[in-house]
Amino acid sequence: MLDASITATWFLPDEASEASDDAYAQMRRGALVFHAPELWLWECGNIISNAVKRRRLTAADALLAWSAVDSIRTRVVFAEPQPGHVSAALKLALDHGLSVYDAAYLRLASSLGLPLLTSDRALGRAASANGVRALSLKDLA
Repeated sequence: MLDASITATWFLPDEASEASDDAYAQMRRGALVFHAPELWLWECGNIISNAVKRRRLTAADALLAWSAVDSIRTRVVFAEPQPGHVSAALKLALDHGLSVYDAAYLRLASSLGLPLLTSDRALGRAASANGVRALSLKDLA
């Protein structure tokens, strides 16, 4: 499972690291296959928009970042929410103090039996509490 917080490390220069570069390279080679809820695209767009608002990216850089996301999305397996998934995500959000968006990643990882790659500590703790293995970029090295 791929969380948008990890994707951000691939297009926000101040969040890049050797570990994130390595994960990106592995994904591009096909060594890592990521799954994500469809909201991943919207979250990535929101991260880019907020980066422009906070002057972390210029508008021109934002369009380049979106091109990178658009390229990455061809390597992501998307899952549409099934009946009961949104209510299950809402319960996870309420139980763990997460946004419903973050809980959607956790819900999907749980339903697919996949680990969750995230840099969000609260989401990682909630994953562990729900029997989902939380991975960081360092775990991929």
